[in-house]
Amino acid sequence: MNSQYSTLFSVALQHEYFQNRRCLDFEISPSADCLVHLRRMHIQWRSFENRYYAFIEENSRQEPVLNGASAKYFRNDYSKTVLRFYLKLKNPLLLNYTNIDPSYGRGKKFYFSNTANNADNGTCYLSAPVPPFANDKPYFPGNLAKDARTGTVYEALKKYTSKKKTDLTDPALWSAKGLQNPGSPIAEYKAGKAYQPGDLVKAASGDLFEAVRRHTGNSAKDLENRALWSARGQGQLQYATDNDLIFCCGSKCILPVPEPVKKADVAVLGYNFNAASPAYDLPARESGSQTFSSPVASVPVDLSGLPPGKYAIRINKETTYIYYDPAVEFSTLFGVIEIYNHLPGQDAYAFLTDEEQIKTADYQLLFPVRRVLWKYIRKDGRADAITDTGDTGYQFSLKGDEFISSVPMPFSESPLKTLRLDFNTHDFRLFPLPNPSVERLRKCVQDEYEYLCSEVNLNY
Repeated sequence: MNSQYSTLFSVALQHEYFQNRRCLDFEISPSADCLVHLRRMHIQWRSFENRYYAFIEENSRQEPVLNGASAKYFRNDYSKTVLRFYLKLKNPLLLNYTNIDPSYGRGKKFYFSNTANNADNGTCYLSAPVPPFANDKPYFPGNLAKDARTGTVYEALKKYTSKKKTDLTDPALWSAKGLQNPGSPIAEYKAGKAYQPGDLVKAASGDLFEAVRRHTGNSAKDLENRALWSARGQGQLQYATDNDLIFCCGSKCILPVPEPVKKADVAVLGYNFNAASPAYDLPARESGSQTFSSPVASVPVDLSGLPPGKYAIRINKETTYIYYDPAVEFSTLFGVIEIYNHLPGQDAYAFLTDEEQIKTADYQLLFPVRRVLWKYIRKDGRADAITDTGDTGYQFSLKGDEFISSVPMPFSESPLKTLRLDFNTHDFRLFPLPNPSVERLRKCVQDEYEYLCSEVNLNY
């Protein structure tokens, strides 16, 4: 008898840097306990390019094969099973062209989960929602904020304290992300046209769609096919941010506290698996108190014997979320992905209906590209100005022999071909200018802030 498999869930890794968004710079591998769970649950873990698949053996009713004709065992037996995967970085250069918070690597790694509650335009992101824009908040270059009204995500270009919501529309302070500024008008879908991954089209409704694979258009109904197109709404996307960073620890866990303390009441709390009101409020072990002879800035927490996973650690009145796994060398990891099986069928992230039929969940992770100052260093005084001839309208100022962009500009696999170098002799122009490399970043002070920058030495 032949076994029949279908996709229980998949995880797509995407990055703004790449033209087709497909990110091949990672590897997702199951943890040791996850391999045991996968085998018992009749699940096979496979990958293709930037997408990872969990194929599950199914019965004739499109349910997990573990379900019998008169009794359903899968959700009952594995409702509190967490499938844990390690996200490993294969290309260190990704750290150069990815907008990553500076606290990454300082005891923190990325944590992603299908409990993120961050579905947008039919896409189930495993990252936490981008925080909404707030007044009277200090923002720094690279910070992301969402317009609560439109859902559009913006990136801060300068260091400043926000004053009003209309700040988001100031191009000197913020730049819209997603597909808001593609550089050219987005054409309507056209049957018979060949589409490449990353191509954008506009539906009759005005909504945007992005091609996820190479194909030739048949009819507008193809836009409903998730294997061909991904819905992008009006261009809104969700990104991995510093909201997804979590303290990681192994056999020893020492957590900092906001203020030095002489006494620490410590509680270790686990997840309650309650889909209606999820929280980390179940005691994972007995609470305890520690007393110190003098005030301390960090408190040791005993997690030995606990199963690996995410926990909430409450020290006095402060709660910190941590990921604990004594079997992992965290220096080799970029992050952790945890997939929960307890979600009810109506939840967008669930991979089973309430009747336990396989509905196939499609999860995504999208990483934001890094912006840096672009610096061109002239060889002599003949080079006079850099002009952006395109819709992006970037501006450069000349300081000594250095042309420096007025705002940080994004790296991209697709080069910017609209920069022109003018000379004071008026008899020669260089067009287009080469783009800076992602391989080596330096620092440059501008507007009283130390930006990252990438340099190009000109031969003129």
